[in-house]
Amino acid sequence: MIKVFNRSLPTRSILFCGMESFLIWLSVTLSLILAPLSGRPPGADGWWSAIHGLVITGIFHLVLYYADLYDFTIFPPDHRHLIRLVRVGGIGLLVFAGISVLLPASAFPAGLRLAVIMGLLSIFLWRAIYSRLLDGVEERILILGTQDVARRVAQEMLKRKGLGFKVVGFLDEDARRLGESLVNPRIIGTYDNLPTIVARERIDRVIIAASERRGRLPIPALLGARAQGVEFMEGTRFYEQVSGKVFLEDIKPSGFIYADGFNRSGFAKWSKRVTGILSSTVILIVTFPVMVLLGIAIKLDSPGPIFFRQERVGEEGRPFMLFKFRSMRHDAEKLTGPVWAEKDDPRVTRIGKVLRTLRLDELPQIINVLKGEMSFVGPRPERPYFVAQLSEQIPFYALRFAVKPGVTGWAQIRYPYGASVEDAREKLRYDLFYIKNMSFFFDLWIIFQTIKIVLFGRGAR
Repeated sequence: MIKVFNRSLPTRSILFCGMESFLIWLSVTLSLILAPLSGRPPGADGWWSAIHGLVITGIFHLVLYYADLYDFTIFPPDHRHLIRLVRVGGIGLLVFAGISVLLPASAFPAGLRLAVIMGLLSIFLWRAIYSRLLDGVEERILILGTQDVARRVAQEMLKRKGLGFKVVGFLDEDARRLGESLVNPRIIGTYDNLPTIVARERIDRVIIAASERRGRLPIPALLGARAQGVEFMEGTRFYEQVSGKVFLEDIKPSGFIYADGFNRSGFAKWSKRVTGILSSTVILIVTFPVMVLLGIAIKLDSPGPIFFRQERVGEEGRPFMLFKFRSMRHDAEKLTGPVWAEKDDPRVTRIGKVLRTLRLDELPQIINVLKGEMSFVGPRPERPYFVAQLSEQIPFYALRFAVKPGVTGWAQIRYPYGASVEDAREKLRYDLFYIKNMSFFFDLWIIFQTIKIVLFGRGAR
């Protein structure tokens, strides 16, 4: 793992994307060389060609990302993967053509189609080779412990095969459990067998997921293996790095008090405020005509106000009035009182369904951002009624109010709309991970991913 802007990124993922960037750049370069040989006019050379290469590489990565082709849960690549790559090539060509029409001075060089074809083929071959290489050079992981955190760590690694981790097995204190299957790997030994298993299975890293108060950790064996170059990592910390969320079960307050992160410097607060103001101002200017049309459509579709105002809980528990476009009947909670929205909720109006699918009902929240009641990125603002319930049922729930709520956030993009206590618990894992690792560049990454979710209408309800 490599720490980049408070985020731990797998070394293999960085090398993987770096290799793809090189292959795309190489394809562009070769197409510029081959274009004159095929009778087509040559492309621009020198620095302009280098700029074209960088722009094409960036657009390629962007289209690959929006096509979910950087999802490491879909490895190894198959024929469906190739079909998606072909679609990416077509979309990329349309984007290049659009840029050339809008900005004629930046017209892309001849041979671009050849560059796209070469780039797609090289990417597919690289991904096929990469998936084969993973079988031989995977980082071999041994999990010491069989508690809940041990199982969850294994599950997260098994879901992300492209990250290059292989769970060899578990160790348990009880020899009678040998051979028992927990997730997919089995219990292959006891704590006392640690040195033997590390040597026999060529273990690269041991994840310590055993509770010291429950079992007896083999401290001499751990020290001996560490001296031999084996890496060790605490289970909940590794879980955070792989999953992007905090492990809440069986955690003590000291787990947060002594944890890394939770840095809120003056610059971090200032940059977050500036980012929120700039983002909201740009959105307000760009979408103002759309917002006017949406207001007219809401008024024509059903009786009631255009805007929906509702009390929410903000930073440090302070209440504020949230603004949204009304997407439900005006009397939606007259008989039921406060309830979570359901899938295909009958209270949603016709225009409201469109607003929720495209997340356009959230647009007026930029007013709350400009007023300083919200940030552009942060935990979802919750209603006082639900906050009172969830604070009683979910440990550490109040920690999410350490920062201002946001229009978008880490939990919003990583987990669909929540409508239960368990959903709220799962989203809290992501919210606490965000608060713990909050940074300017993390916010930019969340905004970048939010654009994808809005474009494809994912997770709406």
